[in-house]
Amino acid sequence: MKSPVKLIASVVILLIVLVVGVTSIKIVTVEGNELGVKETWNEGVCAEIMQPKTYFLFPGWSQTVYKYDASSRVYVMNDKPMAQEAKTSTGREQDAYLVQSKEGQDMKISMNLRWRLDPAKLVSIHKTVREDIEEKLIRPTILRVVKDEATRMNAIDAYSGEGLVKLQASIQSALAGKDAGEGKELSDRGVIVENFVIEHIALDPNYVAEIVKKQIAVQSQLRAVEEQKANEADALVAKAKAQADLNTQVVGADRDAQIVVIKAKAAAEQVTVAATASASQVTIAAEAAKKQAELAGEGKRLGMTAEADGILAVGRAEATAKQLMIDSYKAAGPDAYAKILIAQSLADGTKGIQGYLPNNFNPTIISGNFMDAIQAILAGRGSVAAQ
Repeated sequence: MKSPVKLIASVVILLIVLVVGVTSIKIVTVEGNELGVKETWNEGVCAEIMQPKTYFLFPGWSQTVYKYDASSRVYVMNDKPMAQEAKTSTGREQDAYLVQSKEGQDMKISMNLRWRLDPAKLVSIHKTVREDIEEKLIRPTILRVVKDEATRMNAIDAYSGEGLVKLQASIQSALAGKDAGEGKELSDRGVIVENFVIEHIALDPNYVAEIVKKQIAVQSQLRAVEEQKANEADALVAKAKAQADLNTQVVGADRDAQIVVIKAKAAAEQVTVAATASASQVTIAAEAAKKQAELAGEGKRLGMTAEADGILAVGRAEATAKQLMIDSYKAAGPDAYAKILIAQSLADGTKGIQGYLPNNFNPTIISGNFMDAIQAILAGRGSVAAQ
């Protein structure tokens, strides 16, 4: 059995161990909008970024966690009290930046920058800046970039309108590190520029009055130009309408003329067709008449030819018969045929006068004497012919 002294000593040692163990454990919670960087006695700054959660560190007394706000924040530089700014805004009181323009006019620029930390470069920021990032890094960079960009412009150009937009864009581009300029320092150092805004540019009141006059003159000129454009537009509309009416009339007249031409052409074609048909009929009739006349003439010619051939044949037949008769009398002498014809004629002549002759009249006497006379005539013709 242990002595009471040893027992008390054991309890004390156990308590000391428990106290040392409990005090050696550190509980750290990184909130949702934060990132953490851990440092240890033996490793220094750890490269691994601590994401939002609760960490148990042992031994806690040898490790330190530095927490950084990773949400978007606004750094303001203007003359408004900070109490009027949002809770997430930081900056100085009465901090509008006074800079001179290209022609030497004072310009008091009020502005703000929305930014957040780059998680990939948080360790670098922890090593180089760690605290007061706005004062150590952001503000000096803004002053330098704004001065560089503003002094390149005339005050009247930077004061408002397109010139103000151009100045704001050039400053944001330089701060965001898109161009190779001094403003690239923010992105290189681990600050992400989300947006830059020029709230207001304050100029000398007298200079502003001159600007206002100039703007009024410009506006008057622009209004005059616009009115002139409007008048020209109205004139163009009227001209276009008149031209459209004229085109409509011309098209209508051309259409009517084409209709007349088409009708005239159709009528002419009808006349031509009718004339062609009539001429064709006349030609066909003439050809038929001509053919008929030719056929009639040919028929008549053939008839006359046939008739002539018939007459010629009859004549030839009669001549042949006569010749045959003459030839038949050749035995009695060449004049026998003539004698027969004369005797026949005498007989035919005395047929009607028999009642008027004496009863004792004998035609033979006459015929005998007559034939003798004929014979004498024929004999004499032969003598004459012989002579």
